[in-house]
Amino acid sequence: MRRLPKVNPDAVQGSRENLASIFIIIPVKRLDEAKSRLSPVLSDDERRQLCLEMLNDVLTAVKKTGCIRRTMVVSTDTAVHKEAKSFGTMLFKEKRYGLNHVIAEVIDWCARERAESVLIIPADIPLITPEDLKQILSAGRNASMVISSSLDMDGTNALFLRPPDIFPPSYGPHSFKRHVDGAMARKLRFHVLKSPKIALDIDTVEGLMEFLTFEARRTHTYRFLVRAGIVDRLIHESNRRSGKGII
Repeated sequence: MRRLPKVNPDAVQGSRENLASIFIIIPVKRLDEAKSRLSPVLSDDERRQLCLEMLNDVLTAVKKTGCIRRTMVVSTDTAVHKEAKSFGTMLFKEKRYGLNHVIAEVIDWCARERAESVLIIPADIPLITPEDLKQILSAGRNASMVISSSLDMDGTNALFLRPPDIFPPSYGPHSFKRHVDGAMARKLRFHVLKSPKIALDIDTVEGLMEFLTFEARRTHTYRFLVRAGIVDRLIHESNRRSGKGII
């Protein structure tokens, strides 16, 4: 792995002209298919609303970053479309099935629109901040790829590519290793960004409980969990499992 200079998120400030061709891609599953592993503690309606609240947090962070040319939410779900429109983002209705095919389709479109780089992030990382995004973009000024993993170092929770079509993303099990191996095989200059806030995707009961151990009260997601009584429910579940609380 080629080592890069220390990332300075402040370097992004005042560089709008250089960063004007950054496109962000946020794929979102249909809400009736999402977060099935949370079914032991959340109802169907709660899981759907949780997804929208997390998307709200991610889009808020993107909007506050202030140096993105276009943000695209990729989904076929009408509730997701409504949430995205409230932020003025573009909607991309995929024509092909499977995440990798969809991402490839959107990247092709970005390249045709003369995007110099793309950043792909999921909709279920509600702790992400504008500072996290600026760190990625700052690292991307000196790299062809910036990557940030999930907590288990298996998945890919942020992937920056410059140019967008420098190599095809490959999501699924062990995607983090595949992306790093792909960059190394192509002798690309890349940077691995470690961020606990980016790494924490809420996909399991354990992930949801881990979320509550962070300073998450500023997020729409946390406020929803409190409002719906889910925090109390999770505390009870944690006590049942381990005999001690989580917050």
